[in-house]
Amino acid sequence: MNLVTVIGDIVLSRGISERSAFQRRLKQALGALNRRHPDILSPYTVTLGDEFQAVYRRADRLFRDFTFLQRMLCPNRIRFAIGIGTLTTPLNARMAIGMDGPAFHVARKGMEEMKQSGGLLRVMPDDGAGAAWVNPTLDLLSHVTVGWKQNRVEVLQRLLDGEDPQAIARAMKLTPAAVYKNIQAGGLSTIQTLSGEMVRTINGTLKGK
Repeated sequence: MNLVTVIGDIVLSRGISERSAFQRRLKQALGALNRRHPDILSPYTVTLGDEFQAVYRRADRLFRDFTFLQRMLCPNRIRFAIGIGTLTTPLNARMAIGMDGPAFHVARKGMEEMKQSGGLLRVMPDDGAGAAWVNPTLDLLSHVTVGWKQNRVEVLQRLLDGEDPQAIARAMKLTPAAVYKNIQAGGLSTIQTLSGEMVRTINGTLKGK
């Protein structure tokens, strides 16, 4: 069975002060994702230092989850390598450790590529047959989101959750004008559309194998 694996880590983690406090924030953020998540088969688990991983059945909430973690860990940034393929070991439904297979191998390759390129997101099908536009688009998004404040990241996350601007304004205690300004200045509607297309592409790859 073909699955989606995620390997994530923290950009420039060695420069983080108060590492114990940051580790608590990281574990709380990952725990929030794990609770009642319909697509996670093996929960987000810290595996080594500031690295973490998980296994999904589908990609529906991948980009929402990435944005959620960026919001919760702001101003620190995360890298997110997404592998598509099979496992050669049994799925561990309790913790995302002790598993191996092509899905993890290509995710690891994507992580190493991002450490060289400076990107934050990479999608890696194990047969190399993914849509050619996906990773260049993700590289562009990584570039344009540099320097975003936490409010803008949260607005994007809530849009990806399906909330409308009026509901976002109420939840964040902002004026509707402030929300619309973030949407326009950050190109968030376009990012929302691109995220949906990437989810459909990944899910189509899962079905097509």
